[in-house]
Amino acid sequence: GGGGAVAAAPAAPQEAPPVVAFEKNGLKIVFFPRKEADGSVTVMARFRNDLDVPMTSFRLQAAVPKYVRLTIHPATGEVLPPHMDIVTQTMSCVNSTNGEKGLLMKLRMEYMVNGQPVQEQAQVGGFPAGY
Repeated sequence: GGGGAVAAAPAAPQEAPPVVAFEKNGLKIVFFPRKEADGSVTVMARFRNDLDVPMTSFRLQAAVPKYVRLTIHPATGEVLPPHMDIVTQTMSCVNSTNGEKGLLMKLRMEYMVNGQPVQEQAQVGGFPAGY
């Protein structure tokens, strides 16, 4: 005899809990990671400005380890209005180790507040296992 193996259901996209990637000087960046059916990871970053003035010329740069392939799409805007989190940016990551090594990102943020340039850096881990 021998029981037939149960066929694995097709992998559906999995939403992970949000990851706070950065929070300092009025800027908060929250990552919403989602594992796609093909094993890649889509990360939507949401940028919140808690200041009373806008953050302008906003740019996010991300770097990943060599075993991750990263595609960054343009942000939905370069101005973060006061007390709002309407600007988002989507990134797509392919982890060549299939999640054996965790997903890591280094971020660089550049923006202007009241005409003054601001530069920040952050390192983001905290992604779920298998990402």
